[in-house]
Amino acid sequence: MTIRFELRTTKKRADGGRVPLHVSVSAGRNFRKRQVTKVLIEPAWWDARAAELKKRRPIPEAERGAITKELSALKSFISNAYVIGKGQGEIGPSWLGKTLETYYGITTPESRKKSFDELFTLYADGREMSLSRRRHYYVLQRMVHRFEAFVRASAPDNPGYVFDLEEVNLDTLTNLRDYVKDEHLWVKRFPQILSACPETREISKRSDNYLNSLFKLLKAFFSWCNKAGFVQNRPFTDFEMPREKYGTPIIMTLDEVERLYRAPMPTRRLDEQRDIFVFQCNVGCRVGDLMGFTKNAVQNGTLEYIASKTRHSSGRTVVVPLNAIAREIVEKYKNRPGERLLPFIDAQSYNSCIRAAFTAAGLTRMVTALDPFTGREVRRPLNELASSHLARRTFAGNIYRQVKDPNLVASLTGHAEGSRAFNRYREIDLEMKQDLVKMLEWR
Repeated sequence: MTIRFELRTTKKRADGGRVPLHVSVSAGRNFRKRQVTKVLIEPAWWDARAAELKKRRPIPEAERGAITKELSALKSFISNAYVIGKGQGEIGPSWLGKTLETYYGITTPESRKKSFDELFTLYADGREMSLSRRRHYYVLQRMVHRFEAFVRASAPDNPGYVFDLEEVNLDTLTNLRDYVKDEHLWVKRFPQILSACPETREISKRSDNYLNSLFKLLKAFFSWCNKAGFVQNRPFTDFEMPREKYGTPIIMTLDEVERLYRAPMPTRRLDEQRDIFVFQCNVGCRVGDLMGFTKNAVQNGTLEYIASKTRHSSGRTVVVPLNAIAREIVEKYKNRPGERLLPFIDAQSYNSCIRAAFTAAGLTRMVTALDPFTGREVRRPLNELASSHLARRTFAGNIYRQVKDPNLVASLTGHAEGSRAFNRYREIDLEMKQDLVKMLEWR
């Protein structure tokens, strides 16, 4: 979809002496709509080719800033409205006109302010994402609700507290971070938190990595609110984000992968999920993508898919040639009914089956891991730490040992080239270090 602002006339309005901009929305060959906006400018200010205010034109700074901000907010609102409307089948001939009516209706001074829930729902529903990713957004929303209940319960002088987006400041974010980190303790001290905001799962202690992921979402939400013109407040300016902590990635050796694959399993369910884990070790996909693979994803011995995490940024197709083991597993399940490539169960049960399969195969090697709560190294058996992400790390780590080219490996794993996150999948082992120091030899 393309959103572009245009100057369609040079005839100035009688009431303001300026010209209204039009907004044009196009999506494919068969959808193109244009509508007049309430943004008024001097015709000489507009760069038709760049579709923006002229950079070198002497325009009063206050007006340049206000117009630029309004165009950015309008573009963001239309983009979100299109995603929502498309999903609901409501993109008709009058869609753009109604969208502008809605925009100008909710951004008038008297009705501009919206609650956290209203804006967060608009924000989340307007973004294309996987189901697991969407669930993470609503985990944050429920957490904010429980924080509100916590403040009301712990501060008798503030019984009506709400998470007002214009009032959130550095102290609010700091208090929210401290609450979320120790929420498992606060809900025991103030049972009314869960009474007001029931949670289906037991609340446990959270690591800094978990906090970091939540506050990244909240920061992105505030950024969207600012760009869309809903909120002026920018509370994250001086806030220090919780820091992620990662140790050296744990990966399986190829011998361990083979041992797991050849080991007899006590049940058919465990046998199937073990096969899926070994398949993941050989293709390196995320579990969210693995869940959605259909039989059409494999053509001529090659797995092709668009990684869900980068679908809306790069949209690049990940192409992974299947090796003999992966092809063998696909062949084993090709005649099962349905379109799913493999008999995958839900993600939580999948991880439980992985640990059970490791135990059945005797994969209990002691490994060193970083405790996400204390930041200290701990020694634990491999079967206790095994999860779906171990398969992805195993794929990336073992290939990196051979080619030592992060961009090449990233093209197989679905990471963006140069991604900092990819560093977590590289195991800088002794053999690689020996190759490096040999570069200093002169004979």
